[in-house]
Amino acid sequence: MIYLTSDTSNLGFGLVLEKKTLTIKNTIDDFIVVDQDLDIVLEDGVHANILDMTTHSNIKVKLLNASFLTYHIINSTNTNRMFECYGNLKVMQISLEESKEELNVQLLQEQASVSVELLAIGNYVPLTFIQRIEHQAKHTSSNLSNFGVALGNANVMFDTTGRILKGMAKSKCVQLSKGIVMDDTASVTSKPILLIDEYDVIANHGASIGKMSDESLFYLMSRGLSKQEAFLLILEGIIAPFMNQIPDASLKNEINGKIEKMMKR
Repeated sequence: MIYLTSDTSNLGFGLVLEKKTLTIKNTIDDFIVVDQDLDIVLEDGVHANILDMTTHSNIKVKLLNASFLTYHIINSTNTNRMFECYGNLKVMQISLEESKEELNVQLLQEQASVSVELLAIGNYVPLTFIQRIEHQAKHTSSNLSNFGVALGNANVMFDTTGRILKGMAKSKCVQLSKGIVMDDTASVTSKPILLIDEYDVIANHGASIGKMSDESLFYLMSRGLSKQEAFLLILEGIIAPFMNQIPDASLKNEINGKIEKMMKR
């Protein structure tokens, strides 16, 4: 892990931090940890990994030509993010706490792309995710996949808008939201919106939200599992792909512990 400091100097590894702007000049395999307001620039052809753990912050990222960024967001709260994308962006987010998060991505060059995978688990708190993707160039692609789990009287909200501007032919915009509601007073809400001003594109959205199958729970409980253990076992297949992507073992254990504690409400 590479932790940023307030020192405005050359940090090594091809990193320069000056006046709240981090410039990444070389490909870096290790994760750069971000926990403050920051502007980030990936220069041409650079590959980088960022771990965002911000609170009440504003992040702006510019991916230049042929750059590739893997951007992990772990338990961030109330942060707004703006990506100007001439390259390729992959976002993976896990959120377990009350928050209102905003993600804006502008795809500005042919072949630019973004994929987003979001797991939100709420227990007696609201979690809101506002996602805005705008295709401003031809042959661009976006793929958003959200999964929400609501317990108690929690509300998980996915407010997702994909826009393809006129003339941006051969672009692809896909949205999918899924949700599991654990209690009668909990809810998962999806608001998918597509604004399409061009005919020669692929654009679709879908949502699947419902309660966890009582039959599955009863079957597992008949095999000797407690209700909480049955919940965790069923959710494991959903959660595992996200957990496997967390780059730090101690952080992975911390998130696992929080999820288990939430299920033992």
